[in-house]
Amino acid sequence: MPKAFLPIKIVDLDITRPLPRIDADDPATGRTYGGAFCLVRRAGRPIKVLEIPLHGKNLTAEDLKALLGQDIAARELPSLVRTPSLGEAPFISVVVATRDRTASLARCLESLLRQDYGRFDIIVVDSAPSSPETAGLIAGRYAATGRVRYVREDRPGLGQAHNRGMESVTAEIVAFTDDDVIADPHWLAAIASNVDADHKVGCVTGLILPAELETRAQFWTEKHAGFGKGFERKVYDLAEHRPPGPLFPFTAGQFGSGANMAYLTAALKRIGGFDSALGAGTPARSGDDLAAFFAIIEAGYQLVYEPEAIVWHHHRRNEDGMQRQAFGYGVGLGAYLTKVVVDEPSALFRLVRGFPAGLAHMWGRSSARMQRLPDDYPAALVWLERLGVLAGVASYIRSRAALRRDPKTAQAATFFKPS
Repeated sequence: MPKAFLPIKIVDLDITRPLPRIDADDPATGRTYGGAFCLVRRAGRPIKVLEIPLHGKNLTAEDLKALLGQDIAARELPSLVRTPSLGEAPFISVVVATRDRTASLARCLESLLRQDYGRFDIIVVDSAPSSPETAGLIAGRYAATGRVRYVREDRPGLGQAHNRGMESVTAEIVAFTDDDVIADPHWLAAIASNVDADHKVGCVTGLILPAELETRAQFWTEKHAGFGKGFERKVYDLAEHRPPGPLFPFTAGQFGSGANMAYLTAALKRIGGFDSALGAGTPARSGDDLAAFFAIIEAGYQLVYEPEAIVWHHHRRNEDGMQRQAFGYGVGLGAYLTKVVVDEPSALFRLVRGFPAGLAHMWGRSSARMQRLPDDYPAALVWLERLGVLAGVASYIRSRAALRRDPKTAQAATFFKPS
């Protein structure tokens, strides 16, 4: 019998400013927190996550200072990200795909409109909606801002929705995020700071942190998904920035996630956009982001992970859907790898060579993936994810066949033809 779960408070603090007091009890909600998940910044730059057990006790600013002693004593480092001036800043279009979630979409849009970056617009893609609520929200609350555009896509699927949004993009950079995130005010500036004059960087990903850890399901998701990829900027390519081992670049999950990704628009068009047979809303369930990351690397571009490009993600609150979610993660991975082989049969030999290392990476007892799981994470969810990988092969083939049977969808799926 697992012990009772106590919510974990999310705290965003900067050690160059007065430190906050962290209370275990919230008088407004009556909620008692068992711990605190603290993003620690120095002069705006994220440097670490500090997870602090509270045990029902309040943490004073002095207590927090003691815990952060070495970090506070370290030399102050300014942010590595420089906000470009309006004259040199590339224009960025942000594509947000959504379906019947107006409350979370509004929260996401409010955060995007608070960006400290001047040159951007937002394209909301209403994916196979069941009601006109999203259209009404955009028309009634956001159209007057001059920054938010509405596009409807009746064919389901996240990859399909992203491609539909791409049809409206003329900007040099196109960024993608989900309707259940809150974007840090510096998100777009951090993305733009990685754009290079030679256009070697084809993709930028960033740090994804939990917006709340109020339930056990959210805690499990955070530990399992491993959205946070660290606090050091990383560059990946097929040349001098190629990690060792046979799995690169198949282990595309190490690069980031679709909730926080941006592309050189020309690069994304060159690789053919997103595969409409992948993503939420298709039999493949996910994997559209992984396939795009892989294709960017294979096309000879650099992919940059920039930890200062931060979004805060609202994980699923209820445990009811955890089995479906775990299976879906596996299906998406299997579908993505199947796509790679279908598109390039010779990749199968590379995958077979890396198969033992792949198993160890995914599910070996000493792997980082398994080590980060909490003690009460159900073994059944691990097995469901493994089964999902196998099911992903047939799921992708079925999804791809469905596209061929629908001429309109098939045409949209190849809107951006690889060059």
